[in-house]
Amino acid sequence: MESRRALLLGLLAIFEITVAEQVYENPSQNQLPSFCRTRDCPRYQLVKQYDNFELRQYEETRWVTTPVNQDIIGIGMAKSFWRLFYYINGTNAEEQTMNMTVPVVMHMPLKEQSAEKFTMSFFVPHELENPPKPSDPAVYLETLPASSVYVKSFGGYAIHATFVKQAKALAEELRSLGLEFDDTYFVRVGYNAPFELFDRHNEVWYLAK
Repeated sequence: MESRRALLLGLLAIFEITVAEQVYENPSQNQLPSFCRTRDCPRYQLVKQYDNFELRQYEETRWVTTPVNQDIIGIGMAKSFWRLFYYINGTNAEEQTMNMTVPVVMHMPLKEQSAEKFTMSFFVPHELENPPKPSDPAVYLETLPASSVYVKSFGGYAIHATFVKQAKALAEELRSLGLEFDDTYFVRVGYNAPFELFDRHNEVWYLAK
């Protein structure tokens, strides 16, 4: 219990340091989504709104990523977060710092699971044209192509089991509608710092085929 409390306090401190009070726009008017609040985040166009989910078309995005070692109490997740946090705070080839962005995403394999396949990523800010190379060999930069994504949004303080439940519900609904998607993994997506208790925004994603 004490270790989990310490991890939470550490994450709280991180977000208090890194949340930047900057104003961005939302995608409907060449702007960013309102649920990103004051932080930079990926741009997308809403393709279709369904009853309980939506189809989005995302532009090409850049991420800084690190593996996650799965464990029961979340120490592996916290270590991965710290590696990414150190990167945006200067542990990189140019000792460059950058603002915290959203969302924090986790790639969650569903088939042939292996701890090495679980990853955590921070979004690289739009303003950063040439992100610096990470100094930590466990951290790497990647560019994801423009893609169509099925997205289910939900509120509240979500734990891992909540994301799994929501991903399962989305997969079942996609199958019931005959919509094709990559069911080998889902993406766990969080937009809020731990200290933000209200109006939280969470998502699960499946890549559309």
